[in-house]
Amino acid sequence: MSMSPNFRDFDGLKSRTIFCAWTGHDPLSDNRLNALWSLFNNAGCPVVFLTARTIDTWQKPGFPFHPAYPFLSSMHKADYLRTYLMHHYGGGYTDIKLTSKHWAPFFDQLEASDAHALGYPELEEGIPHMEGEVGDQMRAVHSELIGICTVICRKGTPFTAKWLDFLERRLDAAMPLLQQHPARHPMDHHGVTLPDGTVSPYPFRWAGVGGETFTPHVYEFRDQIIKAPIEPIFGGYR
Repeated sequence: MSMSPNFRDFDGLKSRTIFCAWTGHDPLSDNRLNALWSLFNNAGCPVVFLTARTIDTWQKPGFPFHPAYPFLSSMHKADYLRTYLMHHYGGGYTDIKLTSKHWAPFFDQLEASDAHALGYPELEEGIPHMEGEVGDQMRAVHSELIGICTVICRKGTPFTAKWLDFLERRLDAAMPLLQQHPARHPMDHHGVTLPDGTVSPYPFRWAGVGGETFTPHVYEFRDQIIKAPIEPIFGGYR
């Protein structure tokens, strides 16, 4: 499906648009539906709810989705879309979690600044598994970082460019293994026990497409990122 001409220069920050995605073909649970409705009812901004049927309409001409996309688990497809959309279009992105937040003041705050992004202060336990000195540094300054579940970005910044480039190079490197061991479950991740009792050989860890790509770049650009109380409710959404 081709993109509408109106989308080519779309600016999610200026239009105050919030993206969220359900990338699989399985139905949303009652809790997920309630979370989605809380976003529609409370955010006070346009919401673009992407599904497996509509995701392709947001591929920007000349910038196709990475060829690894079809092999990813549903949760990792959503992680990829977060990165892609925030770089090419900007605006807000949220996981489908309950929220009571009105988003307009957060959009206003980012647009009135020179910052690259806005998000909620990260918790120490929210830092994905990172080994070595860099991981230790990020955990030590977790209060200076933002979490991945809800974020607003200005499109086309050095922050989003490096984030997307890092993710796509990670997908390049994993492509042979992904083709050999594509996702078999919506929440497939490396080493998890699947419903049939086998251990998943899928190459990415839980945070391998999301937090492990996002947090290092938040750390790098932390002086150009605003912290604000935009976090969702972290429970009761599955």
